[in-house]
Amino acid sequence: MIESKDVFSYIKEEENNWRTVRIPLTNSKDWNMYEHIQRCTNVANGWFHRGANDGNRPYNDIVTPVINVAFRSEGFDVKDIIPFVNDAQNFYKSFLVKKYHPQWARKNHLDTFIDEVVESSIIYDLVLIKDVNEVRPEVVDLKTLAFTDQADVMAGPICIKHNYTPSELMAFEGKWDKDAIKMAIEMSSQDKKVSIANDQTVTSPDKYIEVYELRGSLPEMWLKEDGEMYKYVPQTHIVSYYNDESGVRQGLEFYKGKDKPLNEVFKALKIDQVRSKGRACGKSIVETLFEPQVWNNYAGIKIKKLLDSAINVIVTDSDELGNQKLSDLKENTVLKQEKGANTQRLDGSLQNLANFTNYQLQQENQARVIGSASEGALGVNPVSGTPFALENKIIQEGQGIHEYRQGKIATFFADVLYPWKFTGYLVKEMNGGKKFSEDLSLDELQEIADAVVTNEVNQEIKEKTLQGIPVTSEAKELLITMKKEAFMKGGSRRFMETLKGELDDMPVDVFFNIKGKQRRMVENADKITNIIREIIANPQAIAQVPGIGKAFNQLLEESGMSPIDFSTVTKIVEQAEEEQQPATPVA
Repeated sequence: MIESKDVFSYIKEEENNWRTVRIPLTNSKDWNMYEHIQRCTNVANGWFHRGANDGNRPYNDIVTPVINVAFRSEGFDVKDIIPFVNDAQNFYKSFLVKKYHPQWARKNHLDTFIDEVVESSIIYDLVLIKDVNEVRPEVVDLKTLAFTDQADVMAGPICIKHNYTPSELMAFEGKWDKDAIKMAIEMSSQDKKVSIANDQTVTSPDKYIEVYELRGSLPEMWLKEDGEMYKYVPQTHIVSYYNDESGVRQGLEFYKGKDKPLNEVFKALKIDQVRSKGRACGKSIVETLFEPQVWNNYAGIKIKKLLDSAINVIVTDSDELGNQKLSDLKENTVLKQEKGANTQRLDGSLQNLANFTNYQLQQENQARVIGSASEGALGVNPVSGTPFALENKIIQEGQGIHEYRQGKIATFFADVLYPWKFTGYLVKEMNGGKKFSEDLSLDELQEIADAVVTNEVNQEIKEKTLQGIPVTSEAKELLITMKKEAFMKGGSRRFMETLKGELDDMPVDVFFNIKGKQRRMVENADKITNIIREIIANPQAIAQVPGIGKAFNQLLEESGMSPIDFSTVTKIVEQAEEEQQPATPVA
């Protein structure tokens, strides 16, 4: 129940609670989302969470290499997303949608959007997506949150804090109150607040206006004068604050209006649902590395103190040597001291340095285990003597947790984001009629060649038949062969076209093809090579053994080569086989 008298006081009260109120998770553990976001940001960037990052304390960053492995392992490409028309009678439309999707995705920078989703998930284990009425929605920077429900980000109002320049604010004229915009610019300063730094300010070359965007189910009376206090409706409020002449803080409203339900404006992804039940963010990969990083830094600070305590002191009762400064002496200088004098060096060796160094190494290894980052995945040379196959196997097994998380993110795209935003825009654009070119795989090219050539040959035979010219089966087969060869010589890039309204009322779905093929490329290529090596002893193997041709094409693809460039291999083998066949005796 909201008890604030107006939206301005509500925002300030909730923003304060966001930073100070902790929610209980168990009888011995509580949690604060603002602190979680701050600490994850600090650790992910290699900064101390508390105290000055002034270089006076050693920070041996063991987190960055681990999360870099996670970024590479859990990310995926647009090519892994395969949309299709869910209608068996319209296969060719499914083919057109599949081939046009990569161009559409590149134009709308979907690869960058995927990277933003993956990175937010790895660092915070919360991805908050906001609809901005464009093809590509926005991944909300969690550091810009003014407040939200700490137990469930979608359970209550969401407030985001923006810092707009005057020109950015003026772009909203026509949508927001013009007088309020003008007043906010006049009252703005060059002090820009940095939300992640406890609202500390930095002086910038341009002026900045702090603007709050509040969305959610709120009292109706905040939306209209005759509204009810205890009736809640979805609404949006865009506000700012300024100090009047007497120094009293006042609210300034740019816009207010009805809104769609919160779950139609925002979508959220949290992977760690079970262990982190009761809090908005899951236990991210970065959070799991908090403790190893803390104790690694502890050992680093101890080592620094040991190094600082290292001394080089020589004690003597010699009058001859007593006033000498060793740094002023030339190399290989021989000093003479009187008889009976005693000169010795004080023990300034470092105590327990090896123990602290080993402890740091232990924490680093623990971080690698927790973050599933093997030496091979990190780019570190394995221990001498480690077999390549074993090292490759270790890398593959270590990808397990990353593949699990990658699958969750992929499901979020396929089941949530595409039905919510992307599919509608994709179909709408294609329905306008599109002519485009795209590369085809060998299988796709052969399939299209069969359909196109069959259609052309049948049309040509029909015309000759009408002209009274008979066409033998041998002539038909020769015509098919010639036309197919001519078609295949056109290369893998082909032009395609959709007709206006062609996808009307067609159900378009999405599935993901994330099979880790590229991560297993070496392993798969090695297996296929061994198969081919065994069979290739027979010169006619590719033509005679079912499936060997497809395996050969797969090997070429995973080796970075195009099967189309080697499509004559089978034909040559078949021709050689025919030439070796004994001639049929003539009766």
